[in-house]
Amino acid sequence: MKIAVIGLDFPLGKKNIADERLDKLKDVFHSPKVTYVGIDFQDNTHIKDADGILCEEKSKLDLVISDLEIIENRLTLQPNEDLLLRCKAALEKEALLNEIPVTDEDKKTLINLNLVTLKPITFVNKENLASFSEVTRQVYSNCGMVSFFTVNEKELRGWSIKKGTTIFEAAGYIHSDIQRGFIKAEVVGYEDLIKAGGLNQAKGKGSVKLEDKGYIVRDGDLIQIRFSR
Repeated sequence: MKIAVIGLDFPLGKKNIADERLDKLKDVFHSPKVTYVGIDFQDNTHIKDADGILCEEKSKLDLVISDLEIIENRLTLQPNEDLLLRCKAALEKEALLNEIPVTDEDKKTLINLNLVTLKPITFVNKENLASFSEVTRQVYSNCGMVSFFTVNEKELRGWSIKKGTTIFEAAGYIHSDIQRGFIKAEVVGYEDLIKAGGLNQAKGKGSVKLEDKGYIVRDGDLIQIRFSR
């Protein structure tokens, strides 16, 4: 996930998101390697390609004006387009485009215009900037992301997906072969696993469920996918 940083003295580059759940799971599974979910923080020259924005509160108006100029230019070509007129009205009130209700089809249209306030934006006060860990978690959450975990004899790993992702779609993030051969998935929530004291204990308590392709992955799920090779 790529985040553009605007108006802030914030460390750029790929950074791990601290996750105490992975730390505790490492103790449960004695994993030799732990891989955390990461965010790639980039400067403002990458704003058009970013998945989200981390921005100083004072820079909000700059983002709004940038999008307003794009909308007004577009309206010279499509003066009666209802979607563009609604966007213009919202921006003139200094609202963000990610705050106005639009259909999926309308959103596709707006995405093609490279409107920055359509992206998830995390505003922070430079004078009261929270800790790095808090900010990264806030950015991650504001982008609508959740994490699931996998474990084997070599690695315990966190994976980043959009909230609402099915377990079949999540399998593709792990490996295309796993998704292609998907049969079922064993799923246990983090809290249930920790409370039980381990995976075998969780199975004994009936906390490990066998799920089909349509299961919606929840934040903190530990997943083991059964697949044909």
